[in-house]
Amino acid sequence: MSIEGSWLSLLPSLLAIAFAIATRRVILALLGGVLLANGLYHSPDILGAALGSVISLSTTLVDTTNLQIWAFTLAIGALFGVLERGGSFAHFVRALEKRQLADSPRKARMFTWLLGVVVFIESNVSIMTSGTTSRPLYDRLGVSREKLAYIIDSTCAPICILIPLNAWGAFNLGLISAQDIANPLLTFAQSLLFNFYAILALLLALWVAWSGWSFGPMRKADARAVPQSLPEQQQAVSYNSGAARGVGLSLLSMIVMVPVMLWLTGGGSIVQGSGTTSVLTAVLLALTIATLSSRLTLSTSWSVLALAALNGARRILPLAVILWLAMALGDMTRMLGTADYITSLLDGSMPLWLLLPLIFILSAITAFAIGSSWGTFAIMLPLAIPLALSLGLPPAPFIAAAISGGIFGDHSSPISDTTIIASLAAGTEHIDHVRTQLPYALLAAFLTVILYSLYGVMTF
Repeated sequence: MSIEGSWLSLLPSLLAIAFAIATRRVILALLGGVLLANGLYHSPDILGAALGSVISLSTTLVDTTNLQIWAFTLAIGALFGVLERGGSFAHFVRALEKRQLADSPRKARMFTWLLGVVVFIESNVSIMTSGTTSRPLYDRLGVSREKLAYIIDSTCAPICILIPLNAWGAFNLGLISAQDIANPLLTFAQSLLFNFYAILALLLALWVAWSGWSFGPMRKADARAVPQSLPEQQQAVSYNSGAARGVGLSLLSMIVMVPVMLWLTGGGSIVQGSGTTSVLTAVLLALTIATLSSRLTLSTSWSVLALAALNGARRILPLAVILWLAMALGDMTRMLGTADYITSLLDGSMPLWLLLPLIFILSAITAFAIGSSWGTFAIMLPLAIPLALSLGLPPAPFIAAAISGGIFGDHSSPISDTTIIASLAAGTEHIDHVRTQLPYALLAAFLTVILYSLYGVMTF
């Protein structure tokens, strides 16, 4: 029996996900998934499977683009360390409290939601900025970091897809333009109105930010969170406005530098720029500003700052390993033809009103299994658009259903890079973030299926 493109190709991802959720040992689960994927791919050659595992892991590790991702991940950890241990973050929190921007749990949550919406240029930058800025506020006010991870994860990706003036928009527009559509840009713009999951996820996160509503595992996470006071040595230090401005400048530079670098690396075109290079440069600039600010405004010694940066990077290292293994597993699922098998399940003989919810569900399963919304878009859009055109139906809702499913599956998957980075930015255990976020994501997905079904019944 051929494994490529068969139901067996699903096993590595699904077993890794199930094991990670059940045992909380994410690294072992992902490593097991990589080994199983290689075992299936090289079956029955055991030696070939062992060698293939080493090659797939090492190839992913030393890939030029991935090396930049590892660097920016560790640099983010170093930035956290410098801001927190260098002492400047305490003054930044006090500045926000003095201006009454985040002096209550509700204001802190709304601040995070608004920040996630405003920074729509790139999802990872949005997640990092919102998480980095908000985390000390949540700790001070006794709001759980799991809720922070949920809010940043549920605003950043949805807003990037709904305001597609970024690499997401360029990527999807390119996929749509490759199909036989008269006006790709107008069709893409129309599809945004039908992107029900992104809209619902954003609105649900807004409601949670405003009300603090918790259910399921999130209720337990909130119960564990208690307000934290500043360390005694920081309580004794008077408010330093220069240190607070330094934090703000550091975070602002990270936001501004991304489009600037996209423009430079793209030869004058933001959509053609290198995302990983841009993000890495932005984070390194923010780290440099944060370090210099702590040194100049608080007279923090170079040795303390260096140690803070190293310790911050060290704390982030397990998440960098998770990201590495998730990418290796994603590469193997593509070689096994996992996505091809999932898309082959679509049966054109089904009632027309079922097509939109079915495309949404298939996209969700694909993204959940491979941990990539971009990969899902590349697979599902060339399937959904010709299907709509062959049936004489408007392509915009089909485009939206494919993209919505990709966002939901990526939002829910423990092996998704955005889910991992949200855990990193919020400073919470990765599986705790997955478990607490999943009920909210499932609620939005359930409502999305209902809306697509209703639209299909009324329109097709």
